[in-house]
Amino acid sequence: RCPTTMTSQEETKLTPPLVYTLDAINSATSAPDFNTRIVHAIEDGFVAHSAGRFNTCPIQTMGAPPMAPFRSGIDNYAAQTCVKSGYLSGASHYVIKVASGGRPFENSGLIQLYSQSTGRLEALLLDEGILTELRTAAAGAVAARLLMPPCVKRIGILGTGVQARYQLRFLRAITDCRCVLVWGRTQENAQKFVEDMAAEDWNIKIALNPDDLLKECELVVTVTSAREPLLGKGNLDSGMKKNWKVRHINCIGADATGKMEINPNLIAQADLLVADSRLQAQERGEFEEAIRKNIVSIDEVVEIGELIVNKNMHRGMDKDERLTIFDSSGLAVQ
Repeated sequence: RCPTTMTSQEETKLTPPLVYTLDAINSATSAPDFNTRIVHAIEDGFVAHSAGRFNTCPIQTMGAPPMAPFRSGIDNYAAQTCVKSGYLSGASHYVIKVASGGRPFENSGLIQLYSQSTGRLEALLLDEGILTELRTAAAGAVAARLLMPPCVKRIGILGTGVQARYQLRFLRAITDCRCVLVWGRTQENAQKFVEDMAAEDWNIKIALNPDDLLKECELVVTVTSAREPLLGKGNLDSGMKKNWKVRHINCIGADATGKMEINPNLIAQADLLVADSRLQAQERGEFEEAIRKNIVSIDEVVEIGELIVNKNMHRGMDKDERLTIFDSSGLAVQ
């Protein structure tokens, strides 16, 4: 049915949606307890998703080279826009999020808040992608808290962009470790990362090879936009795992079809595979390639919402030698 035409009297009752600027959002998210609150909220959201209480719509991805670039022949080939939407059954609102990025603006976008009762747009959050950065980092913190070893002496970071910085800021709340080994595509990027994060009391060294992170760090976080494996590129055999210090890997960067940061054969060596969504892991994210090539089975993948409520699957004490991997491609529930 087409919407009924409103009378002039009804029209006068309509008010424009609230608009929250980036300054207002930055003010709200700078509260001392904000990071802790968002981690708990993301955790609750994961549980709701896995329990079937959250309705997720198919993700729209536009741009996403090399499959469907916006424009060829320009210095913005990697530009991409992602639209995620969904709603919690019985809640007051539903959300549509638009996250975009390219050059020179790595982050752009907004969040639209609608009433579940009326379907009316009630608020626009002009966050320029900041809320996406925060919820992505919060998801990494949720997984790390459950699966990283109790005593982390060094954190490995693959990538030097904006999200790499947010990952460390959220990890600060769940581990006392402040020693980091970072690998970047260029020495310049890596050095800039070291200098920036030193101001936040992180002691960071630069790795010459991505696989140094596996050898020297108990917790590794991958945050690049790579489309070919960067981690575990060499020949891998089951015996190599014994020589690695790594016990948990958070894979954050592969958020679209075709992206991948680690060797699928490295994924096959994991003792526990965790994804934000089992269904989504088959079409995008770090496990996509491994599943498509039958290197691992989708039946081996546990959703993080299931992991949260099953404490028997959480990391035990130091004697827990499992290699665990979390694949985060991002959910609307976040």
